[in-house]
Amino acid sequence: MTTLRPTIPEDVPAILSLIDGIFAEYECKLDAENEDRHLLAPGPHFRESGGEFWVVEVEGAILATVAVALHEDAGELKSLYVHPSLRRHGWGRKLTLLAIEHARRSGRTRMVLWSDTRFHDAHKLYRRLGFTQCGQRDLHDSNNSIEYGFELTLS
Repeated sequence: MTTLRPTIPEDVPAILSLIDGIFAEYECKLDAENEDRHLLAPGPHFRESGGEFWVVEVEGAILATVAVALHEDAGELKSLYVHPSLRRHGWGRKLTLLAIEHARRSGRTRMVLWSDTRFHDAHKLYRRLGFTQCGQRDLHDSNNSIEYGFELTLS
């Protein structure tokens, strides 16, 4: 059975394990304690701005995540991670659309996101959904991450 639901505190170890495994595919290491602290309490972190953090649970295992943070005029897509076993089954698209719809219903006029330059498949998805690339930044983090910015106008 597959369930898409808002995260609960008990999900945190599985969320961290999922994301660390995906980072390892790119020879990176998740450092939630120092660089991604929002992942230590994702529900409260995103909900305080009116956003949300969702998980996809399959037979008790967390296999995908997505979040949306709400800013003054924009929603920001965050933490889109899909386990290899769920890839190519539409989950990336479904989760991205969920975050977009949350931002739209919350009155935001734009959706923005930052994505590591190594995440080529995600960039293809964003472009197919109408996002345009709009910048680049260096995070100066332990993984030497450089990210591309993407933006979508919401109607």
